[in-house]
Amino acid sequence: MPAPTAGFPQRPPETTPVVVACCRTAIGRSHADRGLFRNVRGDELAAAVVQAVVERSGVDPESIEDVVLGATQQRGELGGNVARTAALLAGLPLSVAGTTVNRLCGSGLQALAQACHAIAAGAENVQVVGGVEHMHHLPMDAAVDIHPRAFARSSKGMLSMGMTAEQLAAAHGISRRQQEAYALESHRRAAAAADSGLFDDEIVPVFGHDEAGALFEAIHDQSIRRDTSLAGMAALEPAFLPKLGTITAATSAPLSDGAAALMVMSAAEARRQQLEPLVRVVTTAVVGVPPAAMGTGPVAATQKLLARAGLAIGDVDLIELNEAFAAQALHCIEALGLDPERVNVRGGSLAIGHPLGASGARIATTLIHAMRESGARLGLATMCIGLGQGIALLFERVES
Repeated sequence: MPAPTAGFPQRPPETTPVVVACCRTAIGRSHADRGLFRNVRGDELAAAVVQAVVERSGVDPESIEDVVLGATQQRGELGGNVARTAALLAGLPLSVAGTTVNRLCGSGLQALAQACHAIAAGAENVQVVGGVEHMHHLPMDAAVDIHPRAFARSSKGMLSMGMTAEQLAAAHGISRRQQEAYALESHRRAAAAADSGLFDDEIVPVFGHDEAGALFEAIHDQSIRRDTSLAGMAALEPAFLPKLGTITAATSAPLSDGAAALMVMSAAEARRQQLEPLVRVVTTAVVGVPPAAMGTGPVAATQKLLARAGLAIGDVDLIELNEAFAAQALHCIEALGLDPERVNVRGGSLAIGHPLGASGARIATTLIHAMRESGARLGLATMCIGLGQGIALLFERVES
C-alpha cells in the first residue's frame, strides 16, 4: 500500500483510516402512496446496508467494534439508538457496540469522521459507519421544539431551510433560471449514470413496493426525472416565498427515504485481514456559520479542510457537494472556484434525493465509486447543515 502523498498529515498504518467497502439503498420518495419504502421501516433499511457492507467487505465480523450511524429523527422506528438496533437486525456479533449521531444533514459524514477520529487516536478500529432517514414515517419538522432564545442570534426563519436558500439566492443574485438549469443538469447526469449502470455496484437491493403496491426489489433511485424540462420547471410556483421567491420544488432536494453504510478500519488492520482498501480518509473538518446562511457551510468547511491538508481546490479531482438546493450549490461552486465538470459527476441530491441523516454516507459512497471508476486520486465530500454548519471530508484513492 503506497504511503500518503507528500504534504498530507503523515500517520502510521495503525492510525490511518481506510474504507474497504461502501454501499447504499436506492433512494425512495417520501410519499404515502408512491414511495418505494412506504411500507418498510427505517431501521430495516439501516440493517440492510449494515449487513451488506459487512458481506461485501469480507471483514471478520468478530473484529467489528462499533456501528456508528447518523440519523436526524431519533424517535419512533429510528429511536432508542438505531445503530445498535441495526447491528442486532443485521446479525452482527453481540460484542459489536452501536451509537447514533446527529449533525442534522451532515450526520452521515459525521459518523464517518467520528470513526476515523477514533482510528487516528488509536481507539476503536474496525467500524461500520453510515446513516439512515425515513422522512415519510418521521417528518423532519415534527416533534421539534427549539428554545425561543436561540432565535435571538438569528431569526425564526433559520428553521426553514427553504428560506435560508431564498436569502442566499437574493444576496448573491442567483436567478431562478440559473437554479432551474442547474437542477436540470443534475437530473441529466443522474439519469445518464443510472442508465449506464454506474450506480449498480453501490446499490443494495431492498424489497419495497411499486406505485401499484406490488412487492419488488428496489434498485433504482425513485426521484430521478428523465422527463423534466426547463419549461416544466418554469411553471412551478415558489415553494417557500409565494409569488416573490425563486426556490421551487424542482430546485429543492426531494424528501427521501434511504440508508448507506461504509466499512472503515485502519490500514494496518486491512492488511492483517487481507482486505483491499478503496480510499484512505486524509482529513476532516467541521465549522459553524450564521444559521440564516447555512448554505455557505461547505465553503468554510472546505477551506478549513484544504488548509489542514496543505492543498488548493484545484488539486481535488472530484467533488460531491450535497445539493440541498440549487441556489446553495451554485453559491458554493462560485465561492470555492470549483470546476462544475468535477462536481457531482453522477448527478446530485436534487435528482437522487436527500434522506437527511443518510445523505453524507450516500454522497461518500457515490464519490468513492466514481473515484475508483475514473482513476481520480483525490475526492472531496462536503455538505451544508441546518442551523448553520458545514462538514467536509477528503479521500485519497488507494492504488490496487
